Amino acid sequence: MKRIIKELQKGNFVIVVDDKNREDESDLVIAGEFITPEKIAFMLDHCSGIICVSMTMEKIKKKGIPLVEKINFDYATAPFAFSVDAKGTHTGVSAYDRFLTIKKLCDDNASLKDFKIPGHVFPLYANPNGLKARKGHTEAAVELMKSAGLKEVAVICELMNTSANCGDKKKLGTMMRGKDVIIFSEKYDISFISINDMLK
Repeated sequence: MKRIIKELQKGNFVIVVDDKNREDESDLVIAGEFITPEKIAFMLDHCSGIICVSMTMEKIKKKGIPLVEKINFDYATAPFAFSVDAKGTHTGVSAYDRFLTIKKLCDDNASLKDFKIPGHVFPLYANPNGLKARKGHTEAAVELMKSAGLKEVAVICELMNTSANCGDKKKLGTMMRGKDVIIFSEKYDISFISINDMLK
């Protein structure tokens, strides 16, 4: 855990591994305050492309971003607010535009007037009781930010077997799991931690 905290404080990625009996997926996680267009581009190369921002519900409500109504909600469903783009972005989908949107989500003084809805960045709100209430990447990311003494805004995205990281064509487009995550972490020198380890 100490190494994970140090990596986050240095502005580096870490990997958070989910329980095999839950989503069984692994997310790249980085502190929102350290995001750059280059880091967004790295996420787009190696992840699902659905870049989310884990925050406290208090921060999302303070900005006035509406929450998505929970229809057919279950335990594994991510708790979404409406997707956003920062005003002043172009289409919102480029790495640079998403960077600008995330920086605006990090801005404590930003409000709903600073965003366009819907957009290309997906805010998620963590359960206020953290991992004890919901063992999700959203909660894990916010708790890691707290532990690191950073702003409780984390950028997360699910690791996926892509043409940039996978030599096995049969795995292309599938979520990265097990040994593939270990190989990826060693190749790019990214530390990882499991949610189960965080709960110990």
